[in-house]
Amino acid sequence: MENREFEQRLSDVKGRAEGSWTAILEAIGVDAKLLNRRNQPCPGCGGTDRFQYTDKYRHGDFHCRGCGPGDGFRLAEMALGLGFIDVFKKVETVVGKPVAAAGAVSPAPPADRMRKLARKIWDEACPVTAGDEVDAYLTNRGLKMDRYPSVLRFHPCLGYFVKEGGKSKKVGAYPAMLACVQGQDGVAVTLHRTYLQAGRKADLPDVKKLLSSGINGAAVRMFPVLDELAVAEGIEKSLAVHLATGKPVWPALNCGNMEKLWIPESVKRLSIYGDNDADKAYDGQAAAYALARRVKKEERRRGFPIRVDVYIPKQAGDDWEDVWVRRLARTLKAA
Repeated sequence: MENREFEQRLSDVKGRAEGSWTAILEAIGVDAKLLNRRNQPCPGCGGTDRFQYTDKYRHGDFHCRGCGPGDGFRLAEMALGLGFIDVFKKVETVVGKPVAAAGAVSPAPPADRMRKLARKIWDEACPVTAGDEVDAYLTNRGLKMDRYPSVLRFHPCLGYFVKEGGKSKKVGAYPAMLACVQGQDGVAVTLHRTYLQAGRKADLPDVKKLLSSGINGAAVRMFPVLDELAVAEGIEKSLAVHLATGKPVWPALNCGNMEKLWIPESVKRLSIYGDNDADKAYDGQAAAYALARRVKKEERRRGFPIRVDVYIPKQAGDDWEDVWVRRLARTLKAA
């Protein structure tokens, strides 16, 4: 591999891994006890309490009074007894490897403008923290987390536009939950926006919007993935599945896109959490089983068997957030 090519791959992997190193390190085999942010023996030079994992700069950072400071790559080298290249390949597998597009053409100007707009909106937002509007919204829905996925962000005042006469007209501005939607190559393709007000969805005709259409199998990669992946339709439903099961979950955002969802080559177990749309047209069930069927047919190309399980709530009209909220209510009542 030429140095320039590897430097580009390394830069890409570092960018996609930023803010997710704790989950990535666990996914590639680093003992979770090493990542509890307490003083303890160093996996490289021993001692008793000279080492502490901090993730201070969102790069898997640690400090050791013997070895000095280091990042997630160095920590994995020490903890797993591997060389840098082997660690790099493991991390690249988790965060997704860019796919070279042979004969790719330059993007059309409108797409380029949309990407710039998405970057501008994303940079105006900040990570979700306790007490902000996104945290309040998710808490009110029974989905509070100690630490939210880095692909979710809080925008304090995002413009809301409606179409009038073929043109977009700004009619207001609201706090919003942003979700980064990534394609197969790990590059952001668009943003999903949920407009909020007073800790709930804003009273708007289209409270949830994609910045641009045509996501074609892209997903909100909320958690790093190695050999196991769960998928669900929406962001809130996916958080509910994660809280209930601990599985790494990716929202497909809608049932039409669920059928097309890109599944990483490393995945050996796929859990699909569909909605029970028996009271409508069975769209949720149909999308879940369409994805399961497609992935099972891809086994020969993948070269190894993949276990696929489909889960549908028992009650017509339910999704997995409904199931989680009822379970949470029973737990609180019992307590």
